[in-house]
Amino acid sequence: MRFSSLTAFTFLWCGPLVLLLTGCGGGSTAQRPMGTVSGKVTLAGKALDAGRIIFAHVDGPAAVANIQKDGSYSVEATVGQTDVSIDHRGPPVEPPGGRAGMALPGKSLVPDKYAEAKTSGLKLDVKAGKNPFDITMQ
Repeated sequence: MRFSSLTAFTFLWCGPLVLLLTGCGGGSTAQRPMGTVSGKVTLAGKALDAGRIIFAHVDGPAAVANIQKDGSYSVEATVGQTDVSIDHRGPPVEPPGGRAGMALPGKSLVPDKYAEAKTSGLKLDVKAGKNPFDITMQ
């Protein structure tokens, strides 16, 4: 049997690429256990009416919950320790002399400490099942 250079290229480069992309184990990837986190977000006693909550798992993917008009939220998050932050901003800002459509994120409408997971002081150990978690910001 005679191999052309195209056949050799396909065998040597594309074969390993296919194995890399499809995996070698043949089994399914393990799913991480999940829990439902829900609650209400308030700032100075009033429900936050927009924004999002980021649940940053210490050893895995983050989950993001949109805050509803009544301050409520619900999200499926990976079981385990999470650091929590709140992202709620004003309208985007067009920089002076900037190009149209290249707006900067608006000003944070929550105290700065809550905008970063490491400084918010908000932590949750997500368990399988339901996890009530109300967030009260001052």
